Amino acid sequence: ATSQATTAEPEESINTSALLTNPPCGSTLIRRSAFALPAASLTFKDLTFSLPAQRGRGPRVVLEPCSGHIEAGELVAIMGPSGCGKTTLLDMLAAKKTARYAGEVRVNGRHRDVLFRRIAAYVGQEDMMPAHWKVKEAIRFNAALKRQPKRAHQGVEEWIDLLLEAFSLTSVADTYIGGMEMKGISGGQRRRVTLARGVAAHASLLFCD
Repeated sequence: ATSQATTAEPEESINTSALLTNPPCGSTLIRRSAFALPAASLTFKDLTFSLPAQRGRGPRVVLEPCSGHIEAGELVAIMGPSGCGKTTLLDMLAAKKTARYAGEVRVNGRHRDVLFRRIAAYVGQEDMMPAHWKVKEAIRFNAALKRQPKRAHQGVEEWIDLLLEAFSLTSVADTYIGGMEMKGISGGQRRRVTLARGVAAHASLLFCD
C-alpha cells in the first residue's frame, strides 16, 4: 500500500513506512487514503474524580476539574508525574472509567452516547495476546472484529498489510507473539503489534495508555 504526496512537482508515490518515519515538509499535500476514517473532535469540560471517604477520612481528589478540546486529526500527549491522574483522565475520555465521576465529554459537539464505542478504540498498558497467535493473525483478529459494513468493499488483507508496513512488522508477520513458555517477538515489536491492533479497529478516536 502506498500514500500519495503532492507538491508543486509531479506526484510521487511514497511508501507508508517512509512517510511515517520521515514525514515530508509542511507544504506537502498528502492525498487522502482510501482507508481514511471520519473526522471526530473531542471536547471535555470539568472532568473530575474523587475517591469516596473511608475510615473516617474525607474524599480524596484524584483529578481536579479539567477541561480541553482536541481537534480532529490531532495527536495529543497527556504528560505529568506519576500519580497525577493521567490514566484516570484517559479512562474517562475513553469511557473506560467504571466508577462515578463528574463532568461531560462531547464528540463533534454532541454528548457522548452508547454509539461512542463504535468510533473509539483503547490501547491499554498491558499487551494481552495469546502466545500462539502470529503477528499477522493478531492484527487480522481486530480488523475483522471491528469491520464496518460500509467498508465491506475494502479488502481486510490490504488493510492488514498496510498496518504491518506502517508499524515495521512485515518481517515478523508470521512469527509467534510468544510468552513465558514460548519464544516470540521482542518487547518493542510486541508493543507495536498492540498499537497496530488498536488502529486496525478503524476507530476515529484512538486512546493509548
